[in-house]
Amino acid sequence: MPEPVLNVVDAVTTAPARPGYDHAWFGWSPLPARPALRWPGDARLAVAVVLHLGAAEWEQPEPPVAPPPGGRGIGPYPDVPRMSHREFGHRVGVFRLLDVLQGLDVTPAAVVDVLTAEGYRPLTRHLLPAVGEVLAGGLSASRPLTSAMREDEERHYIASTLDRLDAALGVRPTGWLGPEHSESARTPALLAEAGVGYVADWGNDEQPYPVPGAGGNLWSFPLSWELSDLSTMFVRQSAPQVWARSVIEAVDRMHTEGATTGCVLALHLHPWVSGQAFRADAVEAVLRHVRGLDSVWITTPGAVVEHCRKQVEP
Repeated sequence: MPEPVLNVVDAVTTAPARPGYDHAWFGWSPLPARPALRWPGDARLAVAVVLHLGAAEWEQPEPPVAPPPGGRGIGPYPDVPRMSHREFGHRVGVFRLLDVLQGLDVTPAAVVDVLTAEGYRPLTRHLLPAVGEVLAGGLSASRPLTSAMREDEERHYIASTLDRLDAALGVRPTGWLGPEHSESARTPALLAEAGVGYVADWGNDEQPYPVPGAGGNLWSFPLSWELSDLSTMFVRQSAPQVWARSVIEAVDRMHTEGATTGCVLALHLHPWVSGQAFRADAVEAVLRHVRGLDSVWITTPGAVVEHCRKQVEP
């Protein structure tokens, strides 16, 4: 008689355990076991500020793929309170944050989706001279990558995003951040296939690391979810001063630990959140604190990844 087929629970509970994850993109790498990482100028800490300019669609896609982020609660289309809250970032918030950053001589990176690049041309003309790098943010904030897509659909999504951003901005991004950090079970391989140099969806580290299972030359850049304005000030409803204190405490701790090995703190800011007038002072306080420290490398995600890549792949 044939062997009985184990159900999913049996298969999981009887399989031998191994360190790490149940995927093959990358292995488990505890920080203390790695060679010491050194930043340019012997800096103790790398800091990258990332402005996220994903735009949500006012018309509901057919079929619906995800509720548009932003706003308080979800209402029927047209969901004016939710969507107008989100669009505040493109109309007001991003300009306020850029003023704060420029006043402190901090050059950010920007995540830009196709809807922003093609539909907000005056904004992107203002933005591009002020940023050091552009990451691809997908087609729009309301069109995530999911495993419900066929492989050819996802491949086309990625290629179309890169091609259309290149045409609209005159810049072909080498970094990728999926809408709401979304991925399918095959996204890293398809990003590597498309020539993307790094992905910022995974927040599981304080140093960049290679993703050998994806093939190509893909790396992961750890963008902090815990310290993002969206997670802290919007989702968890922390006061701006609480968010600022949390970031400053993280900066100080990582700066101290940087005597042993360098790490990166990536500050993820959404203009519709931290670009609000009552939150902008908290952003400025954080950046003033960073500026007041010695031995800090203020840079962009791509520069951090390239520095690490050269240390690992001479």
